[in-house]
Amino acid sequence: MSPLNGSFLLLSLSLLFTLNLASPTGENPLAARIPPVTCTECTPSPNNCDITAPCASAFGLKLFCGCRPGFRATGVSPDDITKQWRFDVPYHEHRVWVKPGVQCNTLCNWPYGGAACEEVSFLDGCIAFPPQLARS
Repeated sequence: MSPLNGSFLLLSLSLLFTLNLASPTGENPLAARIPPVTCTECTPSPNNCDITAPCASAFGLKLFCGCRPGFRATGVSPDDITKQWRFDVPYHEHRVWVKPGVQCNTLCNWPYGGAACEEVSFLDGCIAFPPQLARS
């Protein structure tokens, strides 16, 4: 090994431990510092959703602000799962749900049928779906 390669390896290891990305147990301590993404539920009374996304039951499990079919959040990037998301549930993939207060006045790229609003990212972990709703 040349001295240059040895210096690079030493610098890489030093940086790894400085950033606290390596641990003797093999766990990534940085992962514990990143909070999990959560879906913000709405309250129906008083309603905290925008008029374009009423507070509705998502599969009878939780309450979220739901955009009208074919629409997504206004002024929000389609992959911003902190403000809008979809659930990967058969026959409901087209529904876009948003954080309370977010407007849903932007027409999706393809607003029709089961493939509607595919530009909006799926978000897992908000709801523990019963087996009959879960995708197999």
